[in-house]
Amino acid sequence: MQNFPTRISCDSFWACRGPCRRLKGSEPFPYRFDLLARLTNDQGIMKNNSADEQALIKIQHEWAEARMKGDSSYTRRLEAENCTIVWPDGSIVNKREDLKSMTGDIVFAEFKIDDLQVRLYGDTAIVVGQGTIRAHEGNQNLLGGKFVWTDTFVKQNGAWKVVASQVTPVLTK
Repeated sequence: MQNFPTRISCDSFWACRGPCRRLKGSEPFPYRFDLLARLTNDQGIMKNNSADEQALIKIQHEWAEARMKGDSSYTRRLEAENCTIVWPDGSIVNKREDLKSMTGDIVFAEFKIDDLQVRLYGDTAIVVGQGTIRAHEGNQNLLGGKFVWTDTFVKQNGAWKVVASQVTPVLTK
């Protein structure tokens, strides 16, 4: 089976591919986009993207809120057993180590999500986000400023699980 992209921006497609044509009884779409959408819909790939995208956006916000509250139970349910996380300092940790960090004295003072982009590939999803994160341990600042992150999800038994996560500080010029 061929892998087709599950989501394509009409604007970017228009810029790359040129004029639209109107199909009988439909809104104008770029011809090739319409063909691609029909092919992928016939294969069931695009079937529930909207619901899955919304679910993943909700998960991102709930996960940020859980970090703010120090709620390790949410993270325990969300992260797959073999989850790998790359922290902003470059440390690579597993689920156990990530959960342990939530039970200590680390306090997230801010976790504001400014933007999220969701890409779906069947039962796999990539969520790229950006926002502001501030955390401290006692009087020591651990994190502060703008960050970007990439979270990789896999749907297991009908539920989205994080299998990999990476958080990177945005460098200021």
